[in-house]
Amino acid sequence: MVWSQGQTQFTGAAKAKFADVPDSWLVAYALAKDCIVVTHEQFSPEAKREIKIPNACRAFGVEHIDTFHMMRALGVRFL
Repeated sequence: MVWSQGQTQFTGAAKAKFADVPDSWLVAYALAKDCIVVTHEQFSPEAKREIKIPNACRAFGVEHIDTFHMMRALGVRFL
């Protein structure tokens, strides 16, 4: 939360929304437990109106992948 409040890139509304959703907790947990975050969101360096999970992950060095990458990595096959 402290990180998001210090970012000048994002609007006040984006920071308030980030404070109300569990995204920050998800990233914090992944950082503490050395986990990979799986999300459909994409990194957006120009984002202003929303703090995307991948943006927060990159700020803290947390690995993030999308669902399809996770399924390929786990060897999931649909028959």
